[in-house]
Amino acid sequence: MGLESEALPAASLDMHAVADGIRRNGILLTVFPTLQDDSQVRQMLQMEYYAAVAQSINQGYEGARILDALDDAGLRCIGLKGWELRELYPHDAMRQMADLDFLVRPYDYTAICAQMESLGFAADGGESSWKHDNFHKGIITVEMHKRLTDDSDRIQDWERCMWERALCDHGNVYRMSDADYFAFHIVHMHKDFLNGCLGLRRIVDTWLLDGHLSEEDLRGAEAELQEMGLATFCQRMMHLGRVCMGQAPLDDDSEFLLRHAFMYGVFGTSNSYKAGRIVSMSHGGLASGKVWSALAAVFLPYDRMKAQFPILESWPILLPWCWGRRILRFWRSGNLKQYGRMLDYGDLHEEDFNEMKRFLAAGGCCG
Repeated sequence: MGLESEALPAASLDMHAVADGIRRNGILLTVFPTLQDDSQVRQMLQMEYYAAVAQSINQGYEGARILDALDDAGLRCIGLKGWELRELYPHDAMRQMADLDFLVRPYDYTAICAQMESLGFAADGGESSWKHDNFHKGIITVEMHKRLTDDSDRIQDWERCMWERALCDHGNVYRMSDADYFAFHIVHMHKDFLNGCLGLRRIVDTWLLDGHLSEEDLRGAEAELQEMGLATFCQRMMHLGRVCMGQAPLDDDSEFLLRHAFMYGVFGTSNSYKAGRIVSMSHGGLASGKVWSALAAVFLPYDRMKAQFPILESWPILLPWCWGRRILRFWRSGNLKQYGRMLDYGDLHEEDFNEMKRFLAAGGCCG
């Protein structure tokens, strides 16, 4: 991590915990080549590493084919998340990806399905989702995004302007400007952070983006994030990356965040997700947070409902009807059971609530 500390004897480390931490944090491809040949952790992870390399090679091959297919169909597209972040690593295969993410405009579901099926991918579900659609082929999962976020109008305004500033690579294949990509990274990171997710891979990504940006691009990104109310969060995450790389001293908040990142990983756990939602929704203590979180999961606020039901833009009075449609949709798809499991707070206690409050506060978020 770049921190100066006294080396611990190998016997004092739980190697299984270290291996699990590497898996949870999505950094297997990043750290495996640095492990000593005779180390126990390397032996435990060796076969998983080879599988991850094979997946990475397949992702690179299929991702390039998908962009070509979208280009041929006349659909403007932008690579998201790990697809673009790979270029900042010493070798692109060092950036592990759970799936491939692309933003498409105009979003023509029929045309996208036709192109994906021609490449051997199958759609997940029979109709288009409101935010993104999933496609699968063997070990490869692809998310085709209609939009980057369902958050506030200010962030949606930024997304519209982002397309105007996007740079054309070739044909219909675009990439965000450096400033916009950094802003998007922070917006996406913040959304997951509120759900108790952080992970070492996200911290490394932030540090690499921070070092890649010019002073002018950084000022532009920070101005956008200030408008979105994410300036403090951005500064905390940039500082955290510098702490990891030995470029800033370790403070109490950074140590707490790093411990959380290692223990809960990139995607967190069911409990960290629930605790994050409860603290974010709480208007008081744990009990009120549970009530508000349950209500918010079913009755989304107007701004977020507009993303799923565009008719609300002209007819906001239809919000209750749209809530009913959304509940009916979940009932038909069987997702109500999923919501029931997600909102089962029986194993969450006051200490979980207080720990998540500290986590959000350490990241510069309300809580």
